[in-house]
Amino acid sequence: MSVVKALSERFSCRKFTPDKLPDQKVHELLISAQRTASWCNTQPWSVHIVSGELLVELSHALVEAAKIGRPPVPDIEFPEKYIGQYKERRKVCGLQLYKSVGIERGNAEKTQNQLLENFRFFGAPHAAFISTPQELGTYGAVDCGLYLSSFMLVAQEMGLATIAQAALASYPDIVRQFVPIEEGRDLLCGISFGLADVTHPVNSYRTERETIDSIAAFHT
Repeated sequence: MSVVKALSERFSCRKFTPDKLPDQKVHELLISAQRTASWCNTQPWSVHIVSGELLVELSHALVEAAKIGRPPVPDIEFPEKYIGQYKERRKVCGLQLYKSVGIERGNAEKTQNQLLENFRFFGAPHAAFISTPQELGTYGAVDCGLYLSSFMLVAQEMGLATIAQAALASYPDIVRQFVPIEEGRDLLCGISFGLADVTHPVNSYRTERETIDSIAAFHT
């Protein structure tokens, strides 16, 4: 699969089958993603793969924290608000999601249940937690962002589905109870991955992308 094809076909999967991937396949994914470019080849990402009963236990702890309304305390602060075009794009994405699963606008209970699916890893059998070294600051986080993209594109080529989730960094203290993230590192996000449940309606919609004219300027 070409990079262009992987980019065009990749989507954020929000319903996975429970089928666990063979260890060899996960290792192949990690080996390929490790070729990601980074500033001076620093390769600052650290990856923890969680599966099986440990993933179930972590999910339960995260869901309980979200259910009681515990405020997120991410290592790297989330945006305070979205305005203008960013707010509009985010709104459209949310409306597409809720429409796909039949959630009417204003239905708080169903909306909350859908939000909790983030902490259930959307049923995925595996989750990767990505952290970045604090001393490398923004540039370390940028390199880790490149790794995220590589991970998801390689997974697409391998016939796997993924979704990058900032939500999984909402409660880093809880994650650290289950995952030995090294001291001096910030939890950046998680990636749920596995096989897509292609029959589920939540995986039926696709988000649009802006035109080149709206995001690029050419200077001569």
